[in-house]
Amino acid sequence: MTKSKIEPHRCFISSIDAGATFVDYNEYTLDPDGEIYDYILQLIAYNYDNVASRKAVYDEESFLAAIVPENADGFDAFVDVVADEMHDLLKQVAEMSPGSGLFVYATVDEQPVIAFFKLNYQTKFSCEKNSDGELTWTKDYRLLPSHTQKEYDYFFINVFENRVSMSDSKCMVDGQYVNYMAECILKISLRKSEKEVVKVIQDVMTNTIKECYEDDAPQKIFEYRRVVADTAREEGEINPKRIRDTVFSGNEKAMERYEQQAADMEIKEQPVYVSPKTRRSLAKKQKIITKSGIELLVPVDLLSDKNIFSFKQENGMVSIVINDMSGEVK
Repeated sequence: MTKSKIEPHRCFISSIDAGATFVDYNEYTLDPDGEIYDYILQLIAYNYDNVASRKAVYDEESFLAAIVPENADGFDAFVDVVADEMHDLLKQVAEMSPGSGLFVYATVDEQPVIAFFKLNYQTKFSCEKNSDGELTWTKDYRLLPSHTQKEYDYFFINVFENRVSMSDSKCMVDGQYVNYMAECILKISLRKSEKEVVKVIQDVMTNTIKECYEDDAPQKIFEYRRVVADTAREEGEINPKRIRDTVFSGNEKAMERYEQQAADMEIKEQPVYVSPKTRRSLAKKQKIITKSGIELLVPVDLLSDKNIFSFKQENGMVSIVINDMSGEVK
């Protein structure tokens, strides 16, 4: 995500302090030429497409749907609820750190998005009250990050698509170790992160191919890589069922083995959304390392071209014949 695709509309700052009787928050006037504005853009740009973020989808009957505003005009009511929930939780959970809360209603890549950051220990800004009793941002270089805690936690809510992504920050609540923002603040159930889902699907597909295709396994793995890269690029998602049916077409043994492993690893048949960052990663070149240590980078769309490569698997090793050797050294 680039900063040019982000346009903040409203911003609220809050003080998260268990010692306070009630939660303090107020709207902050955004200055597009100011350092704080750029800081907000950086926070959103750096975290929005984070493939390690945990995911969730909420329905129209959920608690979250009831508090998410239809547009920026109702954003202050959302801030009031979340800031209050955060303040109450902080008083109950000893291991949670105080800090500042940053709420932003923005357009991100032409989609309305609510962003929240709980700034724990920071080297940039902190909240302080001015003489009028309003919170203001103050530069603070005294509060340094702890080696045991992240500098900030975050969540993003895509208002149109009912999708949530967030950091996986956990703490002990009522005897259970949970993601406190999901379980206690937004009251949603999380799924695996995008990075975890893609890796699980890849591991199950690769293991099934190695078990069921013997000498043809390398060629089949490359076929799978090309299929998944094409699907992600064209549709913005990975569809496990479609990929399975395409790659294992005509091989009942492979179909059954895949189903067994998919059930064990809790892979669902529903399509999995993948961010632009993951789409680019899936379409990257495949690295092949020979026994002698030579590394080859091969474009994914050429892996299954038999006019260029021939593969043979013996005793767990892959013999590679390159039929097209013309080129230049770079």
